[in-house]
Amino acid sequence: MTIKERFIAKSKKFRLYFQLTEDQIDLLLLGKNLVYKGVESQHHILTLEMMEKYPLIYGLDWHTFEEDTATYPLWDELPEATKKIILDTPYTAADDVGKDGLKNTASYIILAIKHLNVGTQFSESEIMRCLPYPLNKGVTIYQTSGLLKGAFKKLRRSRKFKDEKGNDVIDPLYQIHKPIDEHLIGKAKRKLEK
Repeated sequence: MTIKERFIAKSKKFRLYFQLTEDQIDLLLLGKNLVYKGVESQHHILTLEMMEKYPLIYGLDWHTFEEDTATYPLWDELPEATKKIILDTPYTAADDVGKDGLKNTASYIILAIKHLNVGTQFSESEIMRCLPYPLNKGVTIYQTSGLLKGAFKKLRRSRKFKDEKGNDVIDPLYQIHKPIDEHLIGKAKRKLEK
């Protein structure tokens, strides 16, 4: 078994032990410009950067995670972001919220970024792929009013890359400006319950 095959097998074992989906792992990797979904099925290439960042979800470093004697961390040893995702599973790309979801875009964004720390940067495409359908097909993020006002700010720089078709893409970057507190999360959940 190669190093990559061992890593994929172990990462799937850890993910299933904590009852996390691939979409939830992508939420935890938000801001790191990495995509986990598809790594286990080998639809995405496993990179060295992914091998270094993935164990951090569980509060482990890469070397500890790769050891044959590595065990699942205790609940108290898990990072706060991971605990939040496990305890309060947000909507993910696997969900379908229909046309009504388009009215509550801000609520879904708040629930997707609630675990991020102040100063964390993420791109528009990263947040879009974590939102439920049809929001993940592309929506405009209005952070100047409503629930998103002041939560994060749009940076003056962007990430440039080529998409699957070879077209140049300019992806706006955002930065968490203030902590996403329980009051704001509660407001987002109440809006979705209506």
